[in-house]
Amino acid sequence: MNSFVGIEIDGGKMYMMAETVDGYQEYTASTGTDCTVVQLQQEIEAFVAKLPYKPSGIGMGMPGLVVGTDKVELSHVIPALTGVTADMFATKAQIPVAFINDVKAATMAEAVHLTDKETAIVIMSDAFIAAGVVVSGELQLGAKGWNGELGYMILIVDGEPVMLDNLSSGYVIMKQTGMDDATLRERLEAGDEHVKDLVHQAGRNFGYALTNLIHLYNPDTIVVGGSTPTYKGYMEAALASLQEYALPELLKCCTITTPHIQNQVIAFGAREWIRKITNL
Repeated sequence: MNSFVGIEIDGGKMYMMAETVDGYQEYTASTGTDCTVVQLQQEIEAFVAKLPYKPSGIGMGMPGLVVGTDKVELSHVIPALTGVTADMFATKAQIPVAFINDVKAATMAEAVHLTDKETAIVIMSDAFIAAGVVVSGELQLGAKGWNGELGYMILIVDGEPVMLDNLSSGYVIMKQTGMDDATLRERLEAGDEHVKDLVHQAGRNFGYALTNLIHLYNPDTIVVGGSTPTYKGYMEAALASLQEYALPELLKCCTITTPHIQNQVIAFGAREWIRKITNL
């Protein structure tokens, strides 16, 4: 049976999934930013041991800069991942393992729903912002696999260069308001003008970044996922920026949409990645 394991790792959890004849077998392990490589290895080993077959491969969506398919160059989210290699997670059964950046994994999950002639950009915006690009069925990687760091796009504010992460990310919105996610959403629903203004401005800046992407890539589709775009008024402000500044001809042929898979999209994409590169 050519079946694959998909794994998503973030600062709080590790989610693992695999398809069986009875449906998806899933498991979520609490990790935390201070987890160790040994902890992750043990969780993966235990999950694989419970499967009714030996997997053909394991795809791992990793938070950070991934070199090729087998090394994490740097991870700010989980420091212990910096420098890890794929063979460290091959389990006792020596199952092939491939790494992919987490946002590029989300891009792979969306690419399943595209035709081989489409150009699509997938953006994930949570605490920070990143993107992946698929052109004619192929994931674009760049010289070392690090393209798509959208949060590092520079915009000029009051004459000073500022990164998009510091203008439009969930992290900066919560920092500006001094609120957690739940409280922020409550204040937006209550019509708090100060919070509405901050979210609106963050959304407008995000829209400027979308405008730049449309002009650079002329995509058929831009998929916007993550929690930050779900703040009330955020995407409305972003789309207003698009309408104001994007070339109408390019905007007309681009669809702005949300992910087909709303939960665990990174694990699904990581599974597609290992399936693709092993040609099984």
